[in-house]
Amino acid sequence: MKYAFLFSVIAALVLVGVSAGFVRAEEKVFDNFESSTVNWASPGWENAGGVDITISAEKASEGKQSLKLVAQDEPQDWKNRVIVAREASLDLSNTNMVLDIYTDVATGMGVQVGFDSAGDYYESEKKILSQGWNKDITFDLGAKDFKCKASEWKNTVPLADRSDITKVFVLITHPKKAKGATVYVDNIRFK
Repeated sequence: MKYAFLFSVIAALVLVGVSAGFVRAEEKVFDNFESSTVNWASPGWENAGGVDITISAEKASEGKQSLKLVAQDEPQDWKNRVIVAREASLDLSNTNMVLDIYTDVATGMGVQVGFDSAGDYYESEKKILSQGWNKDITFDLGAKDFKCKASEWKNTVPLADRSDITKVFVLITHPKKAKGATVYVDNIRFK
């Protein structure tokens, strides 16, 4: 009897520990686009095409709205992307960036993220998008695959000073003949 009670207590502790391991890592939503205010804007860089930016109810991975980005220009040489940015004051130590993107374009679309950190700009490697929903696209913010001016724009360095992020960027690269190409960004979070 004494051993049966002890065995049941141990079994209960093991089950509690195992089920606690399945709890989803804590996520902090940065933008889910559920308000009517657009907090994102084009940074106006020379190497980026024009972009129309609106909140849309057409596609949403979570909730009822997403950020709709429509390319205004055909890509030209090195000007083959649209970029949106949002001011921030974030400590991203020990977190990753996760987002969802929808595109109707079959091939050639990609996404990168960028950060202003302690006065410098850092940009991730590109991830290729598939047609339709691309959910839970994850950028490892601790990886040594970012580029910046000091790395001569080679993806060989980590994102420096993750505790002092002042701006977040989403960069969408698109193929030739992409004027009017549309993507929907949703559920940007850090975990």
